[in-house]
Amino acid sequence: MAISTGVQTLSAEAVETLSASKHEPTWMRDRRLAAWQLSEELALPLGTEEEWRRTDLRGLELEHYLPLPPQVPAVQHREALSAFFVEHMTLPETPVGGLVVHQDGAALWQTLDDTCKSQGVIFCALDTAVQHHPELVQPHFMTEAVPVTTSKFTALHGALWNGGTFLYVPPGVTVQLPLQALTAHMTASGMEQSHVLLIADTHSHVTFVQEDVSGSADLPGLHNGVVELYLKAGAQVTYLQVQNWSRRLWGVSHQRAVLSANSQLRWAVAALGSRLHWTAQSVLLNEAGSSAHLYGLVFADGRQHLDYQTRQDHLAPHTESDLLFRSALLDRARAVLRGVVHLRPVAQQTSAYQSTHSLLLSDKARADALPILEIEADDVRCKHGSTTGMVDDEQIFYLMSRGLSRQEAQRMIVQGFFETVITEFPVEGVQEKIRLAIESRI
Repeated sequence: MAISTGVQTLSAEAVETLSASKHEPTWMRDRRLAAWQLSEELALPLGTEEEWRRTDLRGLELEHYLPLPPQVPAVQHREALSAFFVEHMTLPETPVGGLVVHQDGAALWQTLDDTCKSQGVIFCALDTAVQHHPELVQPHFMTEAVPVTTSKFTALHGALWNGGTFLYVPPGVTVQLPLQALTAHMTASGMEQSHVLLIADTHSHVTFVQEDVSGSADLPGLHNGVVELYLKAGAQVTYLQVQNWSRRLWGVSHQRAVLSANSQLRWAVAALGSRLHWTAQSVLLNEAGSSAHLYGLVFADGRQHLDYQTRQDHLAPHTESDLLFRSALLDRARAVLRGVVHLRPVAQQTSAYQSTHSLLLSDKARADALPILEIEADDVRCKHGSTTGMVDDEQIFYLMSRGLSRQEAQRMIVQGFFETVITEFPVEGVQEKIRLAIESRI
């Protein structure tokens, strides 16, 4: 059902209108209203908080964005989707087991193959899950992973979240093909508040690809997203994100994975778009034997500002985490990579590492690498490493002496610099998309 556009301001009325248009159960409507009340009481970050010290929100005016962008009805067949969606939802030479496509909070199209259905896999729009699977959504939605009380942004999201993807994999099920979600921002000055909720039950295996795009490179908007990943005992999850929003979009995202005993997470992100984007990405290793491997690629030009606040939080013994982020910056772009590794007193026999590397392609580009270790246990292995530097002129000269132009030489160096991270996206079609996106901008 299309949402009325009569309410175009952030208000309790907008919350009520949104919930009513979705015919939501009382429990979700009540959660929305409670979150709205909380958002009214909280202030935007002022830059005095450590996580926000290097990202300035003074140019962000929330009232300039539409909380309820006009939505289009779902289509019944893939052929009815526009060429824009077909192009972006295709992973070259990579079949997928399921696909959910969103436009400005509306689920345009969704499909799941018969094998996944017979295994009991649930992969659908979050709106659908709220209606038909409340027993799974209620205990997990903005509770332990990303509590609604985290900040003004999460409270606002809890009140006006609109669109998103739900994935549940039953115990012992292995999903052979990757599942894909495509979220598109298509309305000028629209407020994009999508939500990902993934629950991998005990000893299940799944690969999930999330791609975020805008209808054009200069489409203004605001993204206020939440990602929640729950890995039950022994689950193995690969979660791949490609963020390529418009260059006029402001973005804030809170993302957290909660890991149970002996679960394994591979989480790889490619940050390519946005005017300014601040992301809090964290893993909670709650039980013994859990492990998380995080990989990040940040590529920015112009005056883009991309800020990643990562946290590897070890709350149990015999846990392991590893983080590798690489950024390359052109023009006056800036990247902030602030990573915290926290080993709690109980986290004995734990291994943790973080490594960040930045390549500056302009003397006006800036990279801030801020590794932080908080170690409260004494029988652990915990390390960090970081490098930042300009492209080596001798490398450029060598490649040019072999017949390449300066631009071609620079492109080759950047591609080689990123390849270590790109190969950690274990879906060939995703790798190819990232390589093409980088090549087109150098």
